[in-house]
Amino acid sequence: MSSAHPANPTPSLRTHVSHWLPLVLIVLIGAALRLYDIGSLPPGLYRDEAFYGLDGVRVLHGQFAIFFAANNGREGLFMYLLAASMAIFGQTPFALRLVPAIVGTLTIVAIYATGRRMFSHRVGVLSAAILAITFWHLALSRVAFRAILLPLTLCALLALIFAALRTNELRPRLTLSALAGATFGLTVYTYTSGQFVLPLVMLFALSLVVGLKRELFTRRSELVVYRRRASAIAFTGAALVILAPLFIWLTRHADLYFNRAGQVSILSPSINHGDLAGTLTSNVGKAIGMFAFMGDRIWRHNLAGRPVFDGFLAIAFFIGLATCVWRWLRSWQSRYGSEILGVETNIAPQFLLLWLIVFLVPTILAEDTPHFLRAIGALPAACLIAAVGLETALAWASRRGLISSLSLFLRRTISPPAFVASVVLALSGINTVTDYFNDYVKRPITGYWLETNNVALTNTIKRAALPSSNIWVEDRLTNDTPALDFLVGRDAFTIVRNENGQAVTYDAQDHRVPLSQWPRQGGQVTLIADPNHDWSPIRNALPLRATLQVTVGPLAQADHDVEPHRAFITVQAAPSGTPGQALAHFEQGISLVKASVRTVSSDGEYQVSLTWTTAEPIPDDYALFVHWVRSGQAVAQVDTTPGSGYLPLPTWRPGDWIEDSYILAGSGSLQPGDELQVGLYHRGDNRRLNVLDATGKAVATYVIIPHP
Repeated sequence: MSSAHPANPTPSLRTHVSHWLPLVLIVLIGAALRLYDIGSLPPGLYRDEAFYGLDGVRVLHGQFAIFFAANNGREGLFMYLLAASMAIFGQTPFALRLVPAIVGTLTIVAIYATGRRMFSHRVGVLSAAILAITFWHLALSRVAFRAILLPLTLCALLALIFAALRTNELRPRLTLSALAGATFGLTVYTYTSGQFVLPLVMLFALSLVVGLKRELFTRRSELVVYRRRASAIAFTGAALVILAPLFIWLTRHADLYFNRAGQVSILSPSINHGDLAGTLTSNVGKAIGMFAFMGDRIWRHNLAGRPVFDGFLAIAFFIGLATCVWRWLRSWQSRYGSEILGVETNIAPQFLLLWLIVFLVPTILAEDTPHFLRAIGALPAACLIAAVGLETALAWASRRGLISSLSLFLRRTISPPAFVASVVLALSGINTVTDYFNDYVKRPITGYWLETNNVALTNTIKRAALPSSNIWVEDRLTNDTPALDFLVGRDAFTIVRNENGQAVTYDAQDHRVPLSQWPRQGGQVTLIADPNHDWSPIRNALPLRATLQVTVGPLAQADHDVEPHRAFITVQAAPSGTPGQALAHFEQGISLVKASVRTVSSDGEYQVSLTWTTAEPIPDDYALFVHWVRSGQAVAQVDTTPGSGYLPLPTWRPGDWIEDSYILAGSGSLQPGDELQVGLYHRGDNRRLNVLDATGKAVATYVIIPHP
């Protein structure tokens, strides 16, 4: 008797791997794009992110809430996720931004499940790939905005709804319906436009009812009606359980919950300027055009103006739109037979269109259309539609033999449609990666809009926070700066302000205290000031006979600023050294105390460090010059105001030392015979101050300092 040999499992395993491998690769690529250097890119920490972080800190301290009231109010689910991350990684930008990166990656998996349940495995994979490489979703997966939760919950909701509709057995259907109801409830806790899930589900239910009434009454109809009612009860019951805390809270705080929507609505005359119809029409056009022509112009959300889809994916999106409309119209012109289950499972195209339209309404009815945060609920629908369009286009080309010639080249390793889809997605992905990592995050304006200046401010405070230091921060820099509260906390520094020309602070009992009476630790002070107004009272409150060194902070530009401006400057005030022999004495009681030169680079860059002082007040404004001279010709020069431009000579106090450094960049290295000339000249008439000898006689108009 011959023994039976088991079937070779290799083909089955190969098929299984080839089925799931594309999705696994897509998720891994999507995760890598979202997690790479997530703590630093994009730069900065916008105020909304910091406010969310502060709410998360409150959660960690036991202050739980349904709705967090600060900063116009925010739904709470995201804050609890941030709290969990901060419990592990601390109060850092990394802890905040890790959450949206993980949520964004999970959304790639969720949209696959949605596409598979609504259409097919192929559409699911394509939609996951499109979402993974879409700039819109990538950008919002790397900043801590609560809106990133909405696509995830919507995808999970739709996947569960269609899984329930495609199930005949009662118990699994009820379980899936209850889970869908719970997810529906959670969606309202994600983001303001999550409220639109209610009209979406209502329209979906209405379309089901209308479709069912068009069917002939069959012998199985009573069972189907029972199943449908039971599913609706399970869905509604689970949703009400999740939503109950919010409903109870709304009975007392409805005004707070709907406050933000009223501020940006085009129904407001201050926004529509008396032309509601025109504004609405314009916004509809902008919302449609954002998918291929002009996207969000706000740098926090997008590479300003970049459309949602580029190249072939934009074409695929509009093909998908046409396909869904055609299938919807076709479904209303035919009957599905006697199986009511058919009605429920063949409405995916019309529901996908409803999904897109309903979640475009939040940006259409608000200012700044298209606004990628308000419209984020439409993003998964748009990716699914683009996937349907790409599949339709490739199927059409394949049926007509337009891509069949690729089979000779591919040698059966991959089907021609799959190969073309991979090329299209790869090109779009490369474009997205280039736009994001080589352009968007490197642009100064991106940093301005994400408030890199506030992160730089917190880092400056942290570096200065030594046991022997006393940190003064001007109140102009601490007002409405949540990043400062989140990353440092107000106990790390003293808030100082200019009140009627006097520098003051306030003690623990909120009593006004002149800054000159404020306790100093060891006489060393770090002053961080706003240089865009008169900060002299605070500067003059620094300890006397101090060595002052100014460091400039980054540039900043608020949303409505025409030009960037200096965000802040730092003045280090340490006890000055012991008076000794100065290198040179100038007129007006000015002395050059110390000077040094060091090589910065071998191609002719040198740092010149100078220390100045004065024995008497200086009434006139003088400029400092450092000239690199060779054979009577200037090789390089610096003409500036000391203190990086923020300590003009009339502000110098007798006894203080002013330290400054300058970079001279010439062509080649210093040669024997080259001179580094240092001096001062009057800004009004360019007259140089004389160098005086021990008897007070003028001997030169500059000092030559030794060089290596």
